[in-house]
Amino acid sequence: MGVNHENNPSEIQSPMEAVVDTKGECKTDLLEKVLARFWEKEAVHIKNAKTEPATSKGTNFTSDVWRVNFTYTVDDGKDPHTDCVVVKTRPSCEETRKLMHTKTAFTNEIFAYEHVIPALSFHVGVPLRVPQFYHGNDNSIVFEDMQKRSFKTINKKLAVEWNQVWSAIEEMAKLHAASIVMKKTAPEKFEALTNSIIRIPVEDTEPLGDRQRNALDTILKVLEESKTPEATKLIDMLKPISQNAWLRQKDIIDDEVPIRVINHGSVWINNLLYRNDMITLLDWQHIVYSSPAHDLSFFLYVNIDTDFLANKKQKLVDFYLSNLHQFIFDGCVNKITAEELNELLKPLTSEWINAELKRFSIYGFMMAQWITPVFYWSEAVFQTIAEKGGLENMSVEDRMKHMTSDQRDRMIKLTKLFAEESK
Repeated sequence: MGVNHENNPSEIQSPMEAVVDTKGECKTDLLEKVLARFWEKEAVHIKNAKTEPATSKGTNFTSDVWRVNFTYTVDDGKDPHTDCVVVKTRPSCEETRKLMHTKTAFTNEIFAYEHVIPALSFHVGVPLRVPQFYHGNDNSIVFEDMQKRSFKTINKKLAVEWNQVWSAIEEMAKLHAASIVMKKTAPEKFEALTNSIIRIPVEDTEPLGDRQRNALDTILKVLEESKTPEATKLIDMLKPISQNAWLRQKDIIDDEVPIRVINHGSVWINNLLYRNDMITLLDWQHIVYSSPAHDLSFFLYVNIDTDFLANKKQKLVDFYLSNLHQFIFDGCVNKITAEELNELLKPLTSEWINAELKRFSIYGFMMAQWITPVFYWSEAVFQTIAEKGGLENMSVEDRMKHMTSDQRDRMIKLTKLFAEESK
C-alpha cells in the first residue's frame, strides 16, 4: 500500500500559491509563513526581498528557478539577519507544463524530499547530500541555497574533471545501495515508497518522444554531412530505431529485472553542485524505480567526455561497484547475518552491471544526444529557439546553423560509443 500524498500530515498544505510568481516577484507574506513554520517561530518578518534567476536559459525543463535574497527578523523583530533561498516554480507556459507533466514532477520531488531521501539515508547510515527542503506544493518548492555552503555549478562546456566524476559515482552508489539495504531489511516500507512514486502513462509521454526523434534526425544529418564510410554504417544502424526508440527506452526502464533501486532519474551536470570534489544532488523530479543502470548510463553518456569514457569506462564501473558493496555492507551491519549479506552481494558483479549498461545503452545514448545542445548553445540561441516556438518547430537545417564543430564531433563520438556498446 502506497503513501497517500494528499492526506499525509507531514506535508505543508498551505499556502498553495507560488512563493515566486511568473514574473519573478516574491510574495513575501507566503515566504514568511513557510520560514516561520520550518524554523518553528511565531513569526518571521521579511524586508528587502530581491529575486533573480538562479539558472541560465536552456538549463531547466520542468521549472523556473529563482534565488531570493532578503533581510529578516523573527518573533520580537530585533536583530535583523540576511539569508537567501532557492524557489522552483512551475513554468508560466501552459504548453510546457502539459508537455513536461510538471504537476507530477513537483509531486514526486516533494515526496522524494519528505519521504524517500530521509528513509534511504537512514537505511544506508549515511545522509544523501541534498539541499535542506523547506516547503513544497503544486506550484513551488522552497529549499536551501547551496551557494551558502560554497557549492557551485560547473561549466557545462567543459568536461567533468576526473576527481569530480568519482564523487558523483560514489553518491549514486550510496543512493542505490540504500534501496538494496532497505528492500532487504524493511521490505514493506520500501514497497510503500516505490508504489508511491507516480509514473506517467507511456501514451502521455509520446510528445516527448517526438522531440527526441527530432534530435535523432539532427544526428543523422550530421553523420550524412561527415561523408565517411564509418558514418554510413552508423546511419544504417540508427535509421531502424528512429520510430520506436522512445518506446524501447520506456520498456527497458520498466522491465522487472531482479535488481531494481530508486534512481535519481536525471543525474546530469545541471543537477550537480560541486564544492571542490564533493557533489550535492538537485532536482529529484524524475525519481524512478528501475535498474541501477538507469542513473549510471544517463550519467556516463550525458556528462563525460567521449574519449575519456571510451578509455576509462571499466574503471568507472568498478569504482561504482566497490562503493555499492561498501555502502551495502555498512548499512547491513548487525541487521542481517553474514550469510544473508553474502547472498545480497553475490549477484552484484561486474558482469551484471555491464550487461545492464548494455541493455540501457539506447537510453543513455538518446538522452545524451537530446541534451547535448544545452552544453554548447548560448542564451542567444535559446532565445531564437523560443521565437520559433521550440526546437521541434525548427527544421533540421535551422538547427544545423547553430551547431558548433565541437558539438558535431561529440554527437559522432557518442554514436560510435553506442554502436560499440550495443553490439
